Amino acid sequence: MAGGHGPTTLHRDPAIDRHYTLRENYEAYYRWTPKNARYALIFLVAIPGALLYTSYKFEGKINFEAKKRGESIFEK
Repeated sequence: MAGGHGPTTLHRDPAIDRHYTLRENYEAYYRWTPKNARYALIFLVAIPGALLYTSYKFEGKINFEAKKRGESIFEK
């Protein structure tokens, strides 16, 4: 009842094992390249900066309360 009798039925996939190993040890294989630096700049500076700029630009100018169809959500 407890198991452990006979051959194991789990067949490990070598590709998945390699993927897990690379994910656990990515520091040893990762290198900064121009492409990686570009992605880091976009995701760590450009996108948050654009969101911050947009939020400050529209702060207090948008109101979603009790709007009827056809009315603008922008404050005048």
